[in-house]
Amino acid sequence: MNIRQKISADDMRERILVVAEEHFRRIGYAKTAVADIAQAMGMSPANVYRFFPSKLAINDALCAKVMRETDALISGIVQRQAPASERLVALIVELHRHNKEKLTSEHRLFDMVEVAMEENWPAIEAHCESVVSQMARLVGEGIASGEFRPVDPADFAETAFSATAKVFHPTMIAQSARFGDDQEDQARRIAQLILAALRP
Repeated sequence: MNIRQKISADDMRERILVVAEEHFRRIGYAKTAVADIAQAMGMSPANVYRFFPSKLAINDALCAKVMRETDALISGIVQRQAPASERLVALIVELHRHNKEKLTSEHRLFDMVEVAMEENWPAIEAHCESVVSQMARLVGEGIASGEFRPVDPADFAETAFSATAKVFHPTMIAQSARFGDDQEDQARRIAQLILAALRP
C-alpha cells in the first residue's frame, strides 16, 4: 500500500521559499508572481496562500533568509579572538565587501534587498538591529578592555551604523561603483574615523 508522507507546514514553507528563490535569481523578484511559484510546485496559488498570506510575506521571508547569511558573517567576526578595535574595522570592511560581492554576483536577488531597505521590510529592520547590536557589543568590550573611552555603547553603535550607510547600502554601493570609487578604501577610512571617536 502506497502511503503518502505528510509534509509539515514548516517544510512546505521552506519548499516554497526554495522555489521562490530560484525564480528570483533567474528572472528577478519583481517579475515572479505567486502563480509562477505555484505552477513550479504543481499546486494552485490558493494553496501557496495557505502558507504565506501574500507575495510580500514570501518576499520578506526570503529576505530574512538572505540576511541570516549576512548576520552569520558578522557574528563570526565579533567572536574572533582579537582586540575590539580590530574586529570593529573587520566588521565594517568585510560587511561592505560581502554586500558588494552579492550585489555583483546575485544582482537579481539583491534587487529585492534594495527594495526591502527602501521600504523597511521587517526582515531588514531585524537585520539592521542585529548589526547595531553587534557593533554595540564590540564597543562595550573595547570600553571594558580600556581600548575605548567610556560612551553609551548602544547610542554610539546607532551613530556608527548611520555613518557606514555609504558602504553598506546596495544603492550607495552601486552608485559609487559607477563612478569607479575605491569603496573598500572608503570603508577603511570610515572605520578609522569611528575608532578615532572612541580612543581614550
